[in-house]
Amino acid sequence: MKALNFVKRFLIAALPIIAFFVLWQIGSSHVPRGVISSPEKIAKAMWKAFIDPEHVLLWHTGQSLSRILRGYLLASVVGIVLGFALGTYFRSLEKLFLPFFRVCEKLNPFAIIPVFMILFGVGDKEKIAVVFWAAFWPIFFNTQEGAKSVDLSLVRSARSMGANRFKVFTGVIFPYTLPSIFTGLRLSSRVAFFMMVASETLGAINGLGWYYAQQRIVHKLSLIYGSILFITVLAILVNFLFVRLEKHFLVWKEAALK
Repeated sequence: MKALNFVKRFLIAALPIIAFFVLWQIGSSHVPRGVISSPEKIAKAMWKAFIDPEHVLLWHTGQSLSRILRGYLLASVVGIVLGFALGTYFRSLEKLFLPFFRVCEKLNPFAIIPVFMILFGVGDKEKIAVVFWAAFWPIFFNTQEGAKSVDLSLVRSARSMGANRFKVFTGVIFPYTLPSIFTGLRLSSRVAFFMMVASETLGAINGLGWYYAQQRIVHKLSLIYGSILFITVLAILVNFLFVRLEKHFLVWKEAALK
């Protein structure tokens, strides 16, 4: 019964997507050549790009994902640690640093890509720095706000039962803040992914952004649309992964707070 319900939900969710591609396929034959490529041509071109050693699309994907992972992990560690620090035991520093951080957050991330190119050169360090900058702010601010909103009655109850600072943090503050942390992680993963692609289009010798830019230069329409769809699908898969992880860890949080 559960399997049947899952199939029904999947089909209902897939119907709009299928209808979209069917209409796209039909509509592509009624527009001038060179404006839009049909899903059929895109699928064939992308399949060739995956298996053709001259395109090595999978290798470019690996290069991009490697940069994203390194920058994202660094942003996660720094953002969560600093968010907890300013949201819990170092609240006195919040008024000093938070206005400056808010100003930095408002800077257009696309506009500062050239700045990172000047500081780090055109290479992996620059791309990782771009991902770090884009991913850091949602993680930091969500962690900090989550830590500030911890129910103080729970903290007092834990201390009254003899819990030290470490046990209060691991048993109360951290589980209580998990939903906010995962919100920040999920939001930052989307931003980091697309900022990586953007930085690779401006200056790189490999990666998904570079691959897309190359197809634009030679005007390979099928691969232009295919690259966009492929990048979008990867972003959706990353978001789905975080949703599943969030559900898993929120169950752990509820058990920890009982």
